[in-house]
Amino acid sequence: MSKEIQIKSKKKILKNYISTNFFFKFLKLILNPVKLFTKLKNYKSDKNLVVKIDWHQRTKKYGKYGVIDTQTPEEEFDNVTNIQKKIIFQCLKKYLNGNEKKALDFGCGNGRFSEEIVKLNSQILVLAVDTEKKLIDLAKRNNRINFLYFRKLDEIKASFDLIFISNVLGGIEKQNIIKIKDFLIRKLNKGGTLFLTEHVSKNQKKSKEILKEWSNRNDSFYLNLFKKLNLKKVDEYKYLHNFTSIYVGRK
Repeated sequence: MSKEIQIKSKKKILKNYISTNFFFKFLKLILNPVKLFTKLKNYKSDKNLVVKIDWHQRTKKYGKYGVIDTQTPEEEFDNVTNIQKKIIFQCLKKYLNGNEKKALDFGCGNGRFSEEIVKLNSQILVLAVDTEKKLIDLAKRNNRINFLYFRKLDEIKASFDLIFISNVLGGIEKQNIIKIKDFLIRKLNKGGTLFLTEHVSKNQKKSKEILKEWSNRNDSFYLNLFKKLNLKKVDEYKYLHNFTSIYVGRK
């Protein structure tokens, strides 16, 4: 049975239920005929349209709170983050030898997990990277963490004993994920560990994918993606409507 992170705000729980429930969504459309007509009119064209998250606008609107599900009440952000840290890092520690010297936090956001990586041992140095400068600017500085805003993968020069990726790949189109996967495998030192968490779908059937801000792909997708590292699923947890799988691989 998977672990589940609960939010405490009853008002927010009710609001989340209403916003995600099909009946209430349909009722809102019926009560707004103009919106319903527009949706029906644009259905075919919108169906095949790729939609990416605008991280610049999202960060501008939500600040540090935009790095997790925006249905999270701001007052519960720290609590949810701390529970995630507990689940993730208790798991990660089982697969490390304590001799890791260099780690990459790929897609670090505002660095909410970077500060936990440096606690793994007394010698580890972390390169925390993200393509959104505003998030990097929000990160809490630490003399063992180097935060880097990057636009191209080849700006990441070093190789690493640990590569840490938490809920990043789901927001990236498949063709770009292949490039990222090949790059990360090259950057992982021999004997190094890849640690990955991603929102997943429980539907194991393959289907045509058109990115709509975020894709909850199934476990098979990620296991096949990093099969060169013998990736294995080692745990999972649930938060709001998302199941998150935790994977570990080694080069």
